[in-house]
Amino acid sequence: MLILSSILDLTAAAALKTSLREALAKGDGLAVDASAVSRVTSPCLQVLAAGMRAFTESGGPGLRIVTASDAFRDTVSGLGLAPMLGLQENISG
Repeated sequence: MLILSSILDLTAAAALKTSLREALAKGDGLAVDASAVSRVTSPCLQVLAAGMRAFTESGGPGLRIVTASDAFRDTVSGLGLAPMLGLQENISG
């Protein structure tokens, strides 16, 4: 499981990308916990979206967001990225 930090901004994007690449290289699926996120900006959402696509294209286990804070959900929904990130109403927050 990858537990996201409370602030996901440009400075966090590179570390997030590295974490996703490492998980993808292992061939394991990855559950993402976004329950502590209080602020998320577009660079990290771009990394998550690219990661979601890469996991899907690999044909192996996927990437999924299992918990999400209200702030994370609101930002993702406001940008129209909820379907792309698999952020459904049933994800707990």
